[in-house]
Amino acid sequence: MRNVGYKMGGLFEGFQNWLHKNRELLLSAFPNNEKEDKETEVSLTELPLSLKSKLVAAIENLPSNDAGLEAIHSKLDEALEEWHENPKTADNSLIILSSPVTTVSRILTNNLNNWAANSEIPLRYLQLNGRPAQKNIITELREQLDREEAFTEAKQPEIVVIPNLNWCYLRCFEGLEGIDYIQDVLLQDRTRFWVIGSGLVGWQYLNCISNFEAYCGNSLILPELEGEQLKTWLQPIVDEFEISFAEPDLENNNTVKQQYKELQYNQTKYFNRLASVSQGISSVAVQIFLQSICYEPVESNTEEHSGLLRVKTPELPSLNRLEQHDLYVLYSLLLHGDLTLSALADSLGDPQSSIKGRVRVLQRVELIQQQDDTLSVNTIHYPRLKKELDNNNFIIDESD
Repeated sequence: MRNVGYKMGGLFEGFQNWLHKNRELLLSAFPNNEKEDKETEVSLTELPLSLKSKLVAAIENLPSNDAGLEAIHSKLDEALEEWHENPKTADNSLIILSSPVTTVSRILTNNLNNWAANSEIPLRYLQLNGRPAQKNIITELREQLDREEAFTEAKQPEIVVIPNLNWCYLRCFEGLEGIDYIQDVLLQDRTRFWVIGSGLVGWQYLNCISNFEAYCGNSLILPELEGEQLKTWLQPIVDEFEISFAEPDLENNNTVKQQYKELQYNQTKYFNRLASVSQGISSVAVQIFLQSICYEPVESNTEEHSGLLRVKTPELPSLNRLEQHDLYVLYSLLLHGDLTLSALADSLGDPQSSIKGRVRVLQRVELIQQQDDTLSVNTIHYPRLKKELDNNNFIIDESD
């Protein structure tokens, strides 16, 4: 057996030597194709900056997806009718839950006025332009939501909207004063119906800490979008920029009828794939959609940027290897939605100086993005980051 092992080892060593000597010969069998693919990839992925800016602006101006709005309006109608018929016993609130990278506050702020126009009950918004400093949260809530001292029966009914519950607390010592206040008014004033938006990660945290859901019987998780819904939603962008879903060789060699069928098939396949990799989250889907758009230059004497826009297979970007302290930083941002550096430090219980460097590193690999002084998780990385956090025992799984 020892001799057999020796002979086998010799054969393996001989194969390794042969492979090393003939590596270039093996690679030379397909150098042209490899080079051609690389050149094609470069030419198709480098969008002119001015064109990319126009695409980004058009995507930012997209209206909220109809599927999410229909679900919200339907659930609101149902919950409000129950409360109207039984104001003393029915639940007087509806929580709208979304992924932590979906701006449910934007949906509620921009789309409830038309819905409320059909109701005789006035609508009041909690007016916050951003997260108040921790010491000011309870003051802001009381100034805007306290009602004049009077018997509850004498108060006029109203609908109160808190677009972003995540701005009403901070995971730190004495950071739940705002939540305690909201829980009290939910119980004490039955003449109000509350519509509250929250991220799912923050909602799970509040339920673990304060059992918030016990005060709110009705909740709605925004539905995952399917391929056809994404196609309908993004169709204005496709039409405006004449984005093609057909392979180049198919456009020239088939009849018009065949091209149309192929185009429909490719579009369906593309948007189904987009729905799958984005997990049906609209904010993630639009980022993947943008990154999948390629530019094929065409020679022209009349236009500075003359070319065709095509799509490649929608994919998620890879996720860099993360240390444990990186995961805590990213989880805190997902829990709160967005944070300033000082608020992030408070939520982690660490001095700013100790986390500033980690935030900078995560910004370099585009996991954290910053607008003015506010930090948040880069939307496109959420699906893979969610899996990474779940694998490391963070409370992140939305199905829990």
